[in-house]
Amino acid sequence: GQFSLSDRGGGASYSQKMSADELKSKGNAAFSAQNYPEAIEWFTKAIEVDGTNHVLYSNRSACYAGLTDYAQALQDADKCVSLKPDWGKGYGRQGAAHHGMGDLEKALEVYQAGLKVEPTLSMLLKGVEEVKSAAMEMDSEGGIGINQIITLLKRPDLVEFCQSNKTLGPLLMQPDFPPIVEALRDDPTTITQHLQDERVQTLLQELLRTKNPDVLRKAEEAELRRRREADARREADRRGKDEAEKKAKADAAAKLAAMTEADFEGNPSGLSNWFKDKGNTLYKNKSFDEAVAMYTKAYEADPTNVAVLTNRAAVKFEQKMYEDCIVDCKKAIEEGRANRADFKIIARAFERMGNALVKEGKLEEALKAYQSSLLENRVSDVEKKARDLERDIKKKAEEAYQNPELASAEKEKGNALVKEGQFVEAKAVYDEAIRRNPKDHTLYSNRALCFMKLLAWPQAKDDCDKALSIEPKFVRALERRGNCLMMLKEHTKALTDFRKGLDIDPTNQGCIIGAQKVEAVMFSGKRDPEAVANAMKDPEIQQILQDPIINNVLRDLQSGNHKAGQDAMKDPVIAERIQKLAAAGILSFG
Repeated sequence: GQFSLSDRGGGASYSQKMSADELKSKGNAAFSAQNYPEAIEWFTKAIEVDGTNHVLYSNRSACYAGLTDYAQALQDADKCVSLKPDWGKGYGRQGAAHHGMGDLEKALEVYQAGLKVEPTLSMLLKGVEEVKSAAMEMDSEGGIGINQIITLLKRPDLVEFCQSNKTLGPLLMQPDFPPIVEALRDDPTTITQHLQDERVQTLLQELLRTKNPDVLRKAEEAELRRRREADARREADRRGKDEAEKKAKADAAAKLAAMTEADFEGNPSGLSNWFKDKGNTLYKNKSFDEAVAMYTKAYEADPTNVAVLTNRAAVKFEQKMYEDCIVDCKKAIEEGRANRADFKIIARAFERMGNALVKEGKLEEALKAYQSSLLENRVSDVEKKARDLERDIKKKAEEAYQNPELASAEKEKGNALVKEGQFVEAKAVYDEAIRRNPKDHTLYSNRALCFMKLLAWPQAKDDCDKALSIEPKFVRALERRGNCLMMLKEHTKALTDFRKGLDIDPTNQGCIIGAQKVEAVMFSGKRDPEAVANAMKDPEIQQILQDPIINNVLRDLQSGNHKAGQDAMKDPVIAERIQKLAAAGILSFG
């Protein structure tokens, strides 16, 4: 677990018995073991004993740098220099922190300031060299030299760095990656063997992001520029191709427009397509009669070109000549199959025939046409037409079956069976009554009663929902749904239904008794985990719990400030919301 001085057997008194030097020694030992969090704790305790010791701040700064927390490292380094401005090592800590944060210019400035104090201190001289080397290795595009990469990898805690990094940590779960990381740690020059590995590239990015984010930023900006330039080139190529295609089509159209029937002598297929293209243009311009004439010529020129028959059928459909449309579609199907036409053309003929049959009200035939089309070629648009048509056919059949008088007779039969306690049989009779008159809300309520007697609470609730969707003020359905909700342990919703019923009919005994049962649960002091879990899913309960006024009242009640709670409860809105929390089992008064 995480280190704490209190874990060492003596708590705070243990550290208080030690001198600042003894605590510093403990910190140095932890630092040497690269246990930076523990070292930070020891140095912090030492600073509490002697806050004027500049060495303690210097050492803790080195620990924070080891954890790549350069902001804290710089804070301690600044304190060290302020306490001992003639000590070169403090400047070294400042420079390392600035370097780590990517501010090479500031790092060089601090190192040079330290050299004025201690001109021969190797820590400062090495720092200057590292900063200059890092600056030289950054080219104008933000590139990173191989020497800088090797420098990044020169850290004995490379594996630990990966473990603590949220991006690299999951990669270590791959069995072949940890050995690579260990090899790079032991010999960074082997990096050239792994540069094609995307995981190693990610490792370098994370190291660079930590050590020198400015370099990574420039590299990312350069990569973004390269991508944008590549996208611009691709877009230019695409536009060039589009323009070339448009020109080719325009040239072909111009050439076609200049042609005459004589140009297709001995080429019936070409002549047929020529007429068909003219028909298509006329169809788009809504010149339907002229389009029909061209499609007819196209078919006469080449009777095997059955696609023109489906095109002519489309024109007939637009002209509301549905029977003629159907004739052309049937002919396209028959001759298309005889000539082994493309299955997509056959499918199109069936679809257009189905469209015309729908307009004629021949829904069953239209459905068969759509289904035949799908057998030839499955297209989502035709699938949707078939589904919608099946639904319409079913709806019309249900409407044709409806008969309120027969429904009333079935209802009486069901009521008699309920009185005899034959709930399964009554439910079946109510099913038939609902089919005969699905708009009668009382039928759903009666069937809900059967479900309740059979302990089928979810089905009973669904029937009450349906009854109330037809007649929202139907008190009997509110009462029954409230009882269902109680059995389903949704007490908040149950109480709401009983209160709605009483708003409509204050003397309704079922709602009165139901509300009393819910309130009894509310003040019992007992909590049902399932009921609480159901309540927490209720959007209304969630909204109440997020209300700051309600939260203040709950705090008053929990802290024993009952007067404040009672005063708040005088507000009817607050009182109602508190009662809902109690009914849900979230708040207990027991």
